[in-house]
Amino acid sequence: MLVGDVGGTNVRFALALRRGSGMRIERFEVYPGKEFPSFADALHRYLDHTGVRASSACFAVAGPVKDGAGELTNRKWTVSSAELSKEFGIHDVMVVNDFLAMARSVPELEDDAFEVLFAGEAVPGAPILVAGPGTGFGVSTILPGECGWKVVSGEGGHIAYAPRTELERDLARILTRDHGYVSNELVASGSGLPAVHAAFCEIYGVPMREMPPAEMRTRADAGDTMFRSLIELRAMTVMGAVGDLALINGALGGVVLAGGVTERIVDFLRTPEAFARFADRGPMSGYLRNCPVRLLHDPVAPLIGAAAHFEQSSQ
Repeated sequence: MLVGDVGGTNVRFALALRRGSGMRIERFEVYPGKEFPSFADALHRYLDHTGVRASSACFAVAGPVKDGAGELTNRKWTVSSAELSKEFGIHDVMVVNDFLAMARSVPELEDDAFEVLFAGEAVPGAPILVAGPGTGFGVSTILPGECGWKVVSGEGGHIAYAPRTELERDLARILTRDHGYVSNELVASGSGLPAVHAAFCEIYGVPMREMPPAEMRTRADAGDTMFRSLIELRAMTVMGAVGDLALINGALGGVVLAGGVTERIVDFLRTPEAFARFADRGPMSGYLRNCPVRLLHDPVAPLIGAAAHFEQSSQ
């Protein structure tokens, strides 16, 4: 079957085939989303380039999905199952949230797809939280059951940011002034980085100059106090957010971090301070102390999860 991972930055396509107990990905291609006025244009490029033809497809989109159509949060694209089926002659098209697909991939993957950040002991049968920032901030929870895995997805990345330190309160004040509502996605995701950078420049009293995330990281590693504090704050935001979400969902089956931003700041996520931000919850601080936290590295995980979800839904 044809699968796609439709993100705010890139769109990825492939064919997925079940081989024994695993899902195999073939004919993988990735395209920058900015090169196409619509998702359909990107899909035409893939099909024309590869010669792939499919009777079924599942596309995972970075945004809310309703009535078979997904609206990307950080790109003006709509991905509609009915319209795609009609335009491309694909008999059965499913559209799902990208973190639903990301979460559904977790039970399909081998252990080497994950990096253990904080060891613990997962509670058998308990929910597993899958979350983290890329262009946006995705959140889903996966539940084991007698009839297979069930994924509960929503827009958890847009819950309100909860500052704890004086620097975080200064950032929240400036972002509130400039943007109104301040979410964890605004603070931690790639799409929110320019706003956070501008706020840090104001806090530190330095001129604002646009620069790519890689240069910010290089400056942080070279000892630049402002950029190191910026990256540390974003890491604390991630760990604080997933701690809140794990507490809400009772996700003692473990936490799986995912997303491009998460991978780029992983060394800031595995510190004792980061774990404290995750686990310290006042009178409930003991609740998450033994909850394992892993990082998902597999770049085709949403494609595997989309295929697995489609397969399970069709049974």
